[in-house]
Amino acid sequence: MTSLLRNVAALIIAVTILQLASGLLGVRIPLAFTEEGHSRTALGLIAASYSAGFMMGAMVATGLLARVGHIRVYAACAAVFSVATLMLHFSDQIWAWGLARMVAGMAVALMFAAIESWLSFSIGSRVRGEVMSVYMVLTKGALAVGPFFAFGYAPAEAEPWMIAAALAALSMVPICFTATEQPDPPKSQPLALVEQFATAPAAVIGSFGAGLVNGGVLALAPLYAAEHYGPNAAAEFYSAAFIGSLLLQWPAGRLSDRIDRRLVIAGLAGLAALAAFALAIWSGRLQSWSAIFLFFLWGAGALSFYGIAVAHMADRAEPGKLAQSAAGLLFVWAGGSIIGPLLLGPLVDLFDVAGMFWFAAAAAIAVAAAMFWRRTTREAPSVKEEFAPQLGTSVAAGEIAYGDERSPSAPAASGERAPS
Repeated sequence: MTSLLRNVAALIIAVTILQLASGLLGVRIPLAFTEEGHSRTALGLIAASYSAGFMMGAMVATGLLARVGHIRVYAACAAVFSVATLMLHFSDQIWAWGLARMVAGMAVALMFAAIESWLSFSIGSRVRGEVMSVYMVLTKGALAVGPFFAFGYAPAEAEPWMIAAALAALSMVPICFTATEQPDPPKSQPLALVEQFATAPAAVIGSFGAGLVNGGVLALAPLYAAEHYGPNAAAEFYSAAFIGSLLLQWPAGRLSDRIDRRLVIAGLAGLAALAAFALAIWSGRLQSWSAIFLFFLWGAGALSFYGIAVAHMADRAEPGKLAQSAAGLLFVWAGGSIIGPLLLGPLVDLFDVAGMFWFAAAAAIAVAAAMFWRRTTREAPSVKEEFAPQLGTSVAAGEIAYGDERSPSAPAASGERAPS
């Protein structure tokens, strides 16, 4: 295990550095954008533009990786991401920000595709879970730490954009100097979303719900924190959500290996709904530490059930189609993360920033109710894949966790189905 981690360390380090930039921008963008006098509706459009770009990048990733190779794709996209980030400082026009974030989303999707397909190529089925755990801890930890790289800077200052662009550029270094062998050109598979809904409706609903709830709330939560507790609280809020998810996702996943995963998704969505309701009801009247703690609980629930939805799909998917199924769920998640900010922006303009928590609570309750409904109409699978943690921005994480293809001659790891 140690020698294997050493072989893929450069790949994991690169994504960790990139996620530091993503965490920084997650707080800086809403604060700087609204400082220019733009509405929350416009901010929702900017957040949706990023998700739309991410979806487009994921769609072309396979062909581009096959054509020019993983290192070139990652290096080129890191440069594009850096330039797109710096563009945000030189314009206050909504169309320019939307274009820059769409380009950034495409670049990030391609970078994740390059790294994660490379990881999948480099590791065997027996250690997928351990490698994925290290990957998740470091990347989610980076998202939690990233906002503090710009702690104390005013929204209009240039330094946060420069730091984020520098981090993205720096992430190229371990990739360009790695001695790890590049993967063979990837093979494209159709998403077959209708077929996947028929296979595991609860997984599709859970993935869409995760994007719907998380995309808008993460885009607007820094505004809520800054409005009620000062600009520096925005970083603390954003970080608390990812720390909550980091601490709860693995225990919840292991629990889902033992009981119906739909019950665990419902429980996590319920936790997110309770925290969101509390933030909505007592908005602005909570002390800073109690509001941050409630957002910690929201993140522990809302940012954790996507991975369990992917695992539920893996339980029901045909052998050899697990990576295809995980990719399909990513597109469903991305669709939700486009719609969520577009709905939340006008809602917040009408009902203040706290309105996003009413929306988040209602959407989470809908997800929980859907899980109970599906449980009454279809029994849980008798044999499960072993849970592997997932990240919403993972383009190929399902392939890392569950393997791209199963062959009859390959022994099944603990908790995995051997193909029949």
